[in-house]
Amino acid sequence: MITMTQSKQINMNRNSSKGNQLKWFDAGNWYKADYLGYEGLAEYLISHLLEKSTVIPRVSYELDEISYQDTIYKGCRCTDFLQEGQEVLTLEKLFRLEWGIDFGNML
Repeated sequence: MITMTQSKQINMNRNSSKGNQLKWFDAGNWYKADYLGYEGLAEYLISHLLEKSTVIPRVSYELDEISYQDTIYKGCRCTDFLQEGQEVLTLEKLFRLEWGIDFGNML
C-alpha cells in the first residue's frame, strides 16, 4: 500500500471516460484509484494479456492499494511511460478532439 497526498494528485480534469478517477504521480510511477471497483483490475488484466502478444509499445500495470485522505482505494500502478515532452492523452480527449463533444454529452 502507498500513501498519497493531494500534492501528488494529478488533476487533468480527472479525464477518465466518466471523469471521476483519482490519479497520482510519485517517484516515477503512475497510480490510479478505482471509482467503480474494477478499473485497476481491468488495467492489470489487459496489460498482462498484452505481454503475451506482439503488440508494442505496451504498459505493464500491477494491482495496488492507495491510501488517500483517510480512505483506502483499490487501484493500480505502472511505471512512467511518458518520454520527455509527452503528456497523457485519454480516450475522452481523443474523442473530444475528433468529434467536438464529450462522451457524457452524447446521451
